[in-house]
Amino acid sequence: MPFHSHIFTALLLLLVGFTARAAEPSVEADWRKQDGIGTPRLPGTYAATIGRLFQRGDALVQDLKVVSPAWDTLRKEWSELRIGGEADSPAWENLWRRVHEVRRQIIFSNPLADTGPLLFVKQAAGTFSHQLTQVYGRYARPGGGIFVLDAPGKSPVIRQMAAGKLGEGSFQTPEVSFDGRSVMFAYCATDQRQKDARFYHLHRMNADGTGLRQLTEGAEDDFSPRFLPDGSIVFISTRRGGFHRCGSPGCPVYTLAAADADGGKIHLLSHHEVQEWDPAVLHDGRILYTRWDYVDRHAVFGQQLWTSWPDGTRPGGYYGNYTRNPVGLWESQPVPGSSQIMATAAAHHAMTAGSIVLVDVDRGQDGLGPLTRLTPETPFPESEYAVSDGAGRARWFQNASDAKPANTPENLRWPGHCYRTPWPLSEKYFIAAYSFEPLIGEPHGNSASMFGLYLVDCFGNKELIHRDPEISSLWPVPLRARTRPPVLPSQLVANAEREGTVVVQNVYNSESKLPAESVKRLRIVQVLPKTTSGKDRPPVGAAAGSPGKAVLGTVPVEADGSAHFTAPAGIPLLFQALDEKGQAVQIMRSATYLKPGEKVTCIGCHESRHSAPPAARLLQALARPPSRIEPGPEGSKPFSYPLLVQGMLNRRCVSCHSGPKPGGGLVLTGEPEGHYTFSYNALVKGVPYSNDSNPYSRSRPGQFGARGSSVMKLLLEKGHYDVALNREEIERLATWMDVNALFYGTFDPAEQARQLRGERIAEARLE
Repeated sequence: MPFHSHIFTALLLLLVGFTARAAEPSVEADWRKQDGIGTPRLPGTYAATIGRLFQRGDALVQDLKVVSPAWDTLRKEWSELRIGGEADSPAWENLWRRVHEVRRQIIFSNPLADTGPLLFVKQAAGTFSHQLTQVYGRYARPGGGIFVLDAPGKSPVIRQMAAGKLGEGSFQTPEVSFDGRSVMFAYCATDQRQKDARFYHLHRMNADGTGLRQLTEGAEDDFSPRFLPDGSIVFISTRRGGFHRCGSPGCPVYTLAAADADGGKIHLLSHHEVQEWDPAVLHDGRILYTRWDYVDRHAVFGQQLWTSWPDGTRPGGYYGNYTRNPVGLWESQPVPGSSQIMATAAAHHAMTAGSIVLVDVDRGQDGLGPLTRLTPETPFPESEYAVSDGAGRARWFQNASDAKPANTPENLRWPGHCYRTPWPLSEKYFIAAYSFEPLIGEPHGNSASMFGLYLVDCFGNKELIHRDPEISSLWPVPLRARTRPPVLPSQLVANAEREGTVVVQNVYNSESKLPAESVKRLRIVQVLPKTTSGKDRPPVGAAAGSPGKAVLGTVPVEADGSAHFTAPAGIPLLFQALDEKGQAVQIMRSATYLKPGEKVTCIGCHESRHSAPPAARLLQALARPPSRIEPGPEGSKPFSYPLLVQGMLNRRCVSCHSGPKPGGGLVLTGEPEGHYTFSYNALVKGVPYSNDSNPYSRSRPGQFGARGSSVMKLLLEKGHYDVALNREEIERLATWMDVNALFYGTFDPAEQARQLRGERIAEARLE
């Protein structure tokens, strides 16, 4: 029998001769809150809301191609009541209730709503509302567990899995295996007195709740487990070590990690230098996840979608790395039978919650173009301001001044309600957690009773599945088998050297057009993960929240724009395209990494990840073995301004720019001045560096570093008396300016003290 015939038959049996059946008290109470009946938020009346119910319900009926005599009868009653009924008549409430009841029956008659048992978690929100902190055991609050709703939409009865098997604690991020036989989740025991001794660890059990066992242990947080197609596990873990670079107290970095099915052989998949979230497996077998990407960029607007292979190779942007609205996408999941992704558009300075979107990268890789708002009544938190007209309608603005025109209500930076943890059933239908309460920004904890579970559609309908008035219900996952994606075989070999090989086809194939025939070399820069806690404690340069760096050296670029070289594996790397003087034409403000033995081919510099590769051609760089990195000048690894720049200044500049009457009032000596030296504090003012509040999503060629520096222009173009820098001296200055004008090559205070004295320190170790 065809799909729509099932719906037609079911609805005829269900709805012909319909008589109103009283809904459960909790369901009717939910309808009232949705419609603003007797509530302060967007207050409404029975008469005013019935029209919206029919509008949304009609769209659903049309999409499902159903026939509902009861729906048609109610519409006729509505027409008659609008003509002759009194506005405050009890008949309006009676009609409102019956419209809701029929609409609910239609919604749950959808075959996609028949998910079978629904697994979910009850969780008390953490004590600190922020993207970073909500996953740390030290902020966890006790309460909740793993639950199953056996007949969602039909029966409110739930059961707890493995009840009493674990002590007082917090649960999160459940996962069901592809065959539907196993369940994983993260659990943190909260009965320890010392909060810093609390950690989330992975647990696994059978789908019937038996066979509970702990998979990971130790003084690290492990969470967000996902089954990979080959039976192994990918998850997020703080095992990489180090801290994020903004805010205080310091937040340990967590990135992608992997283990076998029993939690053994744990290893890092990602070597990124700051946080990553929410892995999911795409239909093609790749891992999709959210990465925080703010190397010399704004710290807030760089939390979007990336992919990698299950062995950790080929990390690459998927959507949004140049996008500022929304702030970021989290909780992404592939949509069944579709190439699109469903995700939560959320804030950075709050727990994960906001608006639910679809992402279609066939329509672009950045901005609003690839996004479809599935919950358009909810703005993107932190990046949009919403102005409500008081009747359930809103307009969004990205600037506060635009959001406050004359005679309008106060704007809302944070939405007055929000969604999270979507589970897609199709491009139009999904299950999600929803809250009537506003999203709360840091540092406050959120109400433990914020979220209930709903069946939601793109037409504006949502129906309650389950709500516990005492605690949030989150992360709905059908407890059933699903299609297993293909296993992507690893190209890595055991015991390979700790390096990989990179082929760049053409550096001029770039979204930001590079000057023709200007790139001669690539500078390879290591990004140093932060080893100390708290923002700029201590700073490594004038740029706020800057990462540390070490210049590994340079490799040649051929006349056709191709390059072929080896680079160390297991460390974050970025590349800079250099002109004939050694100045960066374009600066990469992101990071990548190689696995031991990995061979990577790039189309160009920041080319579109979703465009077709150019026609095959013979690359000049492949006519020879891969280049080895040629080390940079002394002081570039480990990075040290006193060693890299000050010696040259002593030879060329200090004779004039020192003493009681320095030339131009500019002191260029290496004597300490505060955290740096006189020369650094003077020269850095002429260097366009980028910090964690940078307003530019993209960098234009020549915008930052040496080619944008007034100091370099003075020396190379205008001339400065008889100073004529040689090639090595130009490269020293350019290297300093292009690595964001850093001073130190370490976050360690004792090592910085040595560098300030002009001493050399040991190189940063490989991870």
